[in-house]
Amino acid sequence: MTVPDAPATTAAPRTARGERTATSLRAAAREVFADVGYAAARVEDVVAAAGVSHGTFYTYFENKAAVLDALVDETATALLGVAEEPWEGEDVEATLEAVIGRFVDLILRDAAVIATWLEASAHEPYFRERLRGVRERVARQVAGHIAPIARTGHDPEVVAGALVAMVEGYATRGLMTADATDRRAAVRTLARLWAGGLHHVAEGRGAP
Repeated sequence: MTVPDAPATTAAPRTARGERTATSLRAAAREVFADVGYAAARVEDVVAAAGVSHGTFYTYFENKAAVLDALVDETATALLGVAEEPWEGEDVEATLEAVIGRFVDLILRDAAVIATWLEASAHEPYFRERLRGVRERVARQVAGHIAPIARTGHDPEVVAGALVAMVEGYATRGLMTADATDRRAAVRTLARLWAGGLHHVAEGRGAP
């Protein structure tokens, strides 16, 4: 399958002032996307929120898809960074709780971007492919961590994909309005579910 072309980003001057302007535009776009969603968002809404002209916007981004792509870059890099971190510790549940906690914190921090990305992916093939690709890369990294105990016929990437989907799904649907105590409890529960699932995988239960 051919991956659709990425939205074009206009090359802007590489100056400290230019970077501040680009950062301001990304922040404004994040705010607008959170308020009205991707479909309803307009470039004029972004420039109004950023307090700049249309010309300034188009110096940095060709359209709203390009600025969303820049926000997706930041979120995707952060997600992959968490997935690539080493899993350290003798206590399996505590280690999993720490890893899941970092994923949940990031998903909640970037909730507006992720929600917009999901909305855009429903209609635009490029964002759909980006979402699929990042999910696969995160699952591949997690699979590398669990592979040593998943040698019983289970595909580590399938196991990892299911575990990651569990965290993503619950964090994006069940934790947006939860307080800190509820979030910690949810992270502990997810860690126990991961640990229990991995224990069963390691024992080979249900292996083909």
